[in-house]
Amino acid sequence: MNTEQKNKPAKTRSYISPHSKESEMMVLGCMLTSSNALSIGADGLVETDFYQKEHEFIFTALKEAFSSDKPADIHIIAEKLKGVDKLDFIGGVSYLTTLAQYAGTSAYIEEYIEILRKKSILRQMAESAKKIEKTALEEPEDVYSALDEAQSYFFQISQATNQNTGVSVKDLLSGMKASSKLPYIKELQERQEEFNNRDPNEPPVTGIPTGFIDLDKMINGLNPSNLIILASRPSMGKTALSLNIAQNVAFKANVPVGIFSLEMTAEELLHRMICTQSEVASEKLKTGALDGLEYQKVVQTVNEMSQHTVIIDDQPGMKITDLRARARRLKEVHNVQFIVVDYLQLLSGSRGYYSSENRQNEISEISRMLKNLARELNIPIICPSQLSRKVEERAGHRPMLSDLRESGSIEQDADIVMFIYRPDYYNQNDKPGMAELIVAKNRHGAVGSVHVAFRKQFAQFHNYTPNDTSSSEESEAAFSAFNP
Repeated sequence: MNTEQKNKPAKTRSYISPHSKESEMMVLGCMLTSSNALSIGADGLVETDFYQKEHEFIFTALKEAFSSDKPADIHIIAEKLKGVDKLDFIGGVSYLTTLAQYAGTSAYIEEYIEILRKKSILRQMAESAKKIEKTALEEPEDVYSALDEAQSYFFQISQATNQNTGVSVKDLLSGMKASSKLPYIKELQERQEEFNNRDPNEPPVTGIPTGFIDLDKMINGLNPSNLIILASRPSMGKTALSLNIAQNVAFKANVPVGIFSLEMTAEELLHRMICTQSEVASEKLKTGALDGLEYQKVVQTVNEMSQHTVIIDDQPGMKITDLRARARRLKEVHNVQFIVVDYLQLLSGSRGYYSSENRQNEISEISRMLKNLARELNIPIICPSQLSRKVEERAGHRPMLSDLRESGSIEQDADIVMFIYRPDYYNQNDKPGMAELIVAKNRHGAVGSVHVAFRKQFAQFHNYTPNDTSSSEESEAAFSAFNP
């Protein structure tokens, strides 16, 4: 190698910042054509996650529409961009149309969002590396300060990427990272004081009361981040009990409730709720054959129900990803503190279609995502589920955990698994009007069963109080010596 070649500077390689134009187009196209995708994209991304400047402007317009709870189609977004003089910059209405057509009906927006996040992290790392290189080549006097600054760049990226890196016991005990923001001892003192001042007839539960006293004593109410599976055979009353609990939570505890009904319409659910609350037979409400007292009961019920927050989403054929996006929206807009999903087997997996052989994997994915959703929103979720036909073949027909239909993962993911057992379902003369709630799994407490009463004409479960048997016992004692 001659001297000229040796002294010739090496060619610098030009690098293109990590990005994926196709993924950016797919995400924006999905957000333009689907309200669920709009919610997922707006919650999961920020403007700087987009490398293409025109894509950043489009995303900003979409996010503004989402934040103001307005629709976001091609023409609305075009008008927004036109208002800030960016429509021509992004390529006009024709480019927005191209994005919508490019996305089609893709159901994988969450995967594309993850790609954009990773590319964004890599770009941030590259930018930080350039700053560090520039500082190092300038040979600063205070090398240790420069090193500290270099470390802070990557720490900030890591903090923004991993919001939750664990919590120390010390911070929990001091109240710094506790959900109540109170020191543990102070919180315990308040619980003790509340317990001592409570009504003796009120069950001492820390969660949201279900309205069923014996059940609350066993499961300690509905606690945050818990997934509760309520299973039974068809027509046993799982929808009725779920609705009864939802009504007790909303109307008695005054807690906002969200209901996802995949089987019944919102109007059908409302009919059931009015029937239960007013204790007027369903047929009378349907036909209008009400007397004056019944009519007054319905009027009073409607007025009382109007004072509380119950949101019903009756979109059929929902995917679990759609439900998660809608649940996040309910939490954000209405601050719902309890969700009912009726029912598990009517949900579809994220891919939309699974073969019959993979149905177990689909149910596993759904139950896992429901549990993750309960944790993410930090609220209890109750989800009715069907039982397999094995119950019918068993003597006594009492359900067991192994009867959960299509997947053992339901049992693993759930915090509480409850079954409904009504003897009169199989024999109308066997304890008519009686029902048993079997708590077969309780991750945080006891298992066992409690009795409740069931009034079919009102689709209503309510607390069961055994009849006073003292008189019959006294009668038996009085006639025990009598021998005709």
